[in-house]
Amino acid sequence: MVSVKKKVAFGVGGALIVAAVGFGVFAMNSKGYDTASKAVSAGSFKGDFKNSKSPIKGGVLKVSTPGTASDPVTFAGYSEFIQAAAVQGELAPASNQIFYTDSDGKVKDGGPANMKVDKDNKTVTITLRDNLKWSDGKDVTAKDVEYSLEKLATNEEASQNFTSSYLAIKGMEDFQNGKAKSISGIKFDNGEDGKKLTVSYSSLPAGVNWGDGVPSYALPYHDLKDVADDKVATSDKVTKHPLSFNAFKVKSVSSDSVVKYERNPYYWGKAARLKGIEFHVNDDQSKLENDLSKQKFDVVTSVPSSLWKDGNKDQLAKYNNAKGYASVGTYGSNYYEAYFNLGHYDKEKKTNVQDRQTPLQDANVRKAIGYAMNTGDIAKKYSNGFQEATNTIVSKSDLKKDFYNKSVKGYNSKSSGDPEKAGEYLKKAGYKKESDGYYYKDGKKLTITFMARTGSTTSEAQAKAYIAAWKAAGIDAKLYQDKLIDFATWSSIMTTGTNQDWDVTIAGWSEGTIPSFGQLWATSAKYNMGHVVSDKVAKNLSDTDDASSDTAMIQDIKDFQKLVVDDNAYVIPTTNSISASLVNGRVTGFTTANVNDLYAQLGVTSDNPTKSGNPRK
Repeated sequence: MVSVKKKVAFGVGGALIVAAVGFGVFAMNSKGYDTASKAVSAGSFKGDFKNSKSPIKGGVLKVSTPGTASDPVTFAGYSEFIQAAAVQGELAPASNQIFYTDSDGKVKDGGPANMKVDKDNKTVTITLRDNLKWSDGKDVTAKDVEYSLEKLATNEEASQNFTSSYLAIKGMEDFQNGKAKSISGIKFDNGEDGKKLTVSYSSLPAGVNWGDGVPSYALPYHDLKDVADDKVATSDKVTKHPLSFNAFKVKSVSSDSVVKYERNPYYWGKAARLKGIEFHVNDDQSKLENDLSKQKFDVVTSVPSSLWKDGNKDQLAKYNNAKGYASVGTYGSNYYEAYFNLGHYDKEKKTNVQDRQTPLQDANVRKAIGYAMNTGDIAKKYSNGFQEATNTIVSKSDLKKDFYNKSVKGYNSKSSGDPEKAGEYLKKAGYKKESDGYYYKDGKKLTITFMARTGSTTSEAQAKAYIAAWKAAGIDAKLYQDKLIDFATWSSIMTTGTNQDWDVTIAGWSEGTIPSFGQLWATSAKYNMGHVVSDKVAKNLSDTDDASSDTAMIQDIKDFQKLVVDDNAYVIPTTNSISASLVNGRVTGFTTANVNDLYAQLGVTSDNPTKSGNPRK
């Protein structure tokens, strides 16, 4: 799944609840290390750290994705069974993805497998490299690719990473429903043990060139076939002794999911520069500042924004191009948006109904609420530089540049909100400002209930800041149940879809390679949190799925943004996240750009970490 339509909910502060599997491919080029595309700076963070020194032979790199020791995530050795973003990152040195991607996220040749699309016959042919082997010396086969798809379709744990695009494969639905023992649309050109398979579709997914709907992983059938389906995800073969066809293989996994990697002797490409990698995902975030003071880690991915500063006092910011570390930033493939409650989800009919009796049914009211929001000021004050106000519902990630609609105006042109413009739209909706400073219509004051969540030490302050901005614009606002609610409660309310006691809430989403919107906006989608039912929305989604070319699909996605943001204000885009890493001065080859060989090309210039100074100088 180089491309995945599945969107994934974030908690407050960007805590990823479940991992989307649309992630960068870390593989190798047989002719040498893959050349990085240009890294893009994000906010106040530079996008690259270039170490001019030559790497030594070998060396062990220590990497941390800060977690929570009291709520640990469990390592899984194959992407099919991963649920947490931290574990997806931890698996990167031994990823079981079979395709390379280019700087735009499209599948390209030269990796573990090549892909050929035949639009006339509605097929995709996947050809594995002849010398592609698992780390036990066995060949990676066509059956391994098909077996991965089988698990995604039917295994309880893996199915959470199944994307609806796979349903376009002939016979997939019958296989998934137990009506067939195999997927009829999968043909082994040279037998199960061969290196080639052809996938037939009832209709090719619009984003097929990005890998949308294409089997993009391999699982070692010979190693896992005898493990019971309900036990495979938690078996030692997956959690402790997985196989790899990448540059590294798992050497050991500790009880707290610290994974040690070593070079894979059967790797098909140029050997990795490093001798090994040590990856931590469950170290307590609160200890990170002390860990860095001792140079415990060479790379810290996804630096916790809440620990960057405490008010005006530097915490992790002490290591912002100082004390031996370089800070490196990039725009994340995620964004936040404000939703309006316009209806409910009918569980029996499995459909959304836009039927709520509320002033929010008027687009002018929704636009007024959007213009009143002081998103820019809130992001600047509370995000420590890890959030930026945004205009649309595609992220600022460089991988999404083809899809990002720059012409969408959004509602954040004024950092502190625009009460005057909000008033103009309320007047269009028939409201009049009374002596108490609030807007009324037919004798009723416009009042909204904001359902805000806990999640960080500043969550309450941020919620109160939004409420104050709405009130300053003449829109009365109050907190849902007069308090913030926890994420589990919020998630239950949103996915059940029947609560009528809230008006506005904010959610965040992670994108796959293609920022498509079907899972968030289809009439039947449970993640259609505003319960929007619109013929124009439905037509755009259908047109996107049926697009006859990449150009047409991209234009449909751009049109969708204007339709739901500027034209109808079904949502109000709020912020785009910035992800920052800290990189020790001894590390070479690190980049935030989309490359296919990041961990293979990384090296270290000495056996001991850099302990002082700015590595950029």
